[in-house]
Amino acid sequence: MAREEKVVVIGSGLSGLALADSLRGVEVEVYEVRREPGGFFARDDYPVDGVRGSELVSRLLAGRKVRTGVAAFRLDEGGAWFLGEEGAFRAEGRVVLATGFRERTAVELGVYGCRPAGVFPLTAAWDFANMGYSVGDRVLIYGFNHYTLSLASRLVKVCDKVVILYREPSLVHSVDEALRLGVEVERGRVRRVEGRDRVELVKTDSSELRVDALVLGELAPWNPLGGRLLAGNAFMVIESPLKLVESSRLLAELLEAGGELRRVEGGVPAFPGYVSEKHRRVMLGVGRGARVRLGDRIVTTEEPYQVVELPPGKPRVEVA
Repeated sequence: MAREEKVVVIGSGLSGLALADSLRGVEVEVYEVRREPGGFFARDDYPVDGVRGSELVSRLLAGRKVRTGVAAFRLDEGGAWFLGEEGAFRAEGRVVLATGFRERTAVELGVYGCRPAGVFPLTAAWDFANMGYSVGDRVLIYGFNHYTLSLASRLVKVCDKVVILYREPSLVHSVDEALRLGVEVERGRVRRVEGRDRVELVKTDSSELRVDALVLGELAPWNPLGGRLLAGNAFMVIESPLKLVESSRLLAELLEAGGELRRVEGGVPAFPGYVSEKHRRVMLGVGRGARVRLGDRIVTTEEPYQVVELPPGKPRVEVA
């Protein structure tokens, strides 16, 4: 990356702040649509391996200027357009989207039935919890990952019942850990939601749950502007705050190394999605014990989100 080049980071969550902190010798501007910077981890005190995301956010925000309350609405060659209280404006520079994850919709998840009050996306339920409210008395959270478990750890203190239903396990948290919190855990799929004025019953493929709230917490990366360079959860869902910071450092190293970017192919998520001849390290979106093929080499991962060096040639990561 040329030293005179500026980088525009859209999103001030943990990965956006970590990227801004990791880029050295270039001007970095960070923009945030919300009124406060920090994203989900600004208020997340549920640890992964003893590390709390809120502490990392606080550390990275120290001395960092973030322009808040501005929404990016378009990318063009060499910049991004924003809309704020003062109108529209353009920021020039190399754009990186750190826009985080989104919740999968009921239609994507195959959830049918009526749509009464009491169905919340995860981020809305999280905001309610941070304001001191609960989304219900008996809450079913659909999806088991760090973000839903962190929400559940708060809801168990104010709700009569909290259940997590999941299809895929968390890469960093165990079911026993959730049970110790007082959360009920089941594996299965939500099939149907019933209720007149509010959620009364959720039918899964193996049971019926009498709850009055359903939180949709199965997540997907969010790239609303179709950007090429993505940070952290905008590219793949990463449950560990420390690994989110590490992923941003990888992206910063790639940008600073320079060279033609080549997309990483294969069926295994590999952040940042590109390598160059000068930088070929990627973070794998798999848990411990996964077997992956890197060229002619097979690797068994020793930790979630392990970082590996791709061999020269066509960048490709496949399930072994």
